[in-house]
Amino acid sequence: MKRTLFYAAAFLFMLSGCSEDIIDVELIADEEINDAYLKSYESGTHDGYFWALWTDDRPGWVNYQNGPGGNYTVSWDYSGNFTAGKGWNSGTVNRIVGYNIGVHNHSGGGVFGYYGWTRNPLIEYYVNERWGNARPTGEHRGTVTSDGATYDIYTAMRVNAPSIDGTQTFRQVWSTRRTQAPTGQNRTITFANHVNAWASVGLGLGSDWTPAAILLTEAYGGNSQGSVNATVWSAGESSGGGGGSGATYYRIQNRATGLFLDGMGRISDGSNLGQYAHTNHQNAHWVREASGGFERFRNRGTGLYIDGMGRTSNGADAGQWANTNHNNAQWSLESAGDGYFRLRNRGTGLYLDGMGRTSNGADVGQWANTNHQNAHWRFVPVQ
Repeated sequence: MKRTLFYAAAFLFMLSGCSEDIIDVELIADEEINDAYLKSYESGTHDGYFWALWTDDRPGWVNYQNGPGGNYTVSWDYSGNFTAGKGWNSGTVNRIVGYNIGVHNHSGGGVFGYYGWTRNPLIEYYVNERWGNARPTGEHRGTVTSDGATYDIYTAMRVNAPSIDGTQTFRQVWSTRRTQAPTGQNRTITFANHVNAWASVGLGLGSDWTPAAILLTEAYGGNSQGSVNATVWSAGESSGGGGGSGATYYRIQNRATGLFLDGMGRISDGSNLGQYAHTNHQNAHWVREASGGFERFRNRGTGLYIDGMGRTSNGADAGQWANTNHNNAQWSLESAGDGYFRLRNRGTGLYLDGMGRTSNGADVGQWANTNHQNAHWRFVPVQ
């Protein structure tokens, strides 16, 4: 099988914790460089968006800088491989990605587009809008027409290669435009159209969408130079998303109590959020919705969203509220390891907490910055 052109598998999305806005990586052979300057992977949150930069520590330089909102710039003269970009700290089938690439100069191998991973199974995906010297191809599986363009669908296998879960064998799936997208225009990527088309040719993605997804600039193959200025934003959600193996709904389980978040059948604004033991009732089903770099969680049974209620005291109850884009309904995900996350409310700054309560129907609280297992949650896809 022809070897894939992609080298981004070592992009470790689940690492985080750096908040610098500018990352300048220079790796020059035969020169002594301060260890603090050599940072192969950096990520964080900036102006409501997740961002990340990975390099493979080769000679040359890569300069990444966050701009306002979803904007970023990156320039490079580099002999190795790197990935950089801005987007969201988790993927979703239904996201419509808005973007504008104002500058794209790229010699050597590489791509620009929407990028992420799924787990169960582990799959790396791309929607390629532009590229460097060569259009990325692979094993051809079909075509998809979306957002005014025709894309070819390709796939490849990576054997014992670096991934977000260490060295693994995994599949890559991607769509590549027949012609490069224009610069300087507002464009959209209706991701569900690609997911559905991939599934229709036997390339369904995984059921776990918790890994990050970004508007990517990538260089691979060595000896590449270029510059990019791009902006990403949420352009809404598509009505699709049923295709592929991706789950629309999740159950959200607390690490310490073992209970699942539950809407409790409560349909009044401000009603308390509960927890319940292992159940597949719709009150325990939640859909994840992108919201300006954050996420909202809507209950399948009640239709309400998890809400911080503006309460800033430790132990304050978390509630539910009808459709709103208020900061109190927006949450960021911070990795807690082993597939768990801390859910931080944008409005209150507190983290969703099981409070150690193990009784069915127990209220869910909020707590200030803590790494206790009461603040750890995992997303279990509804099969």
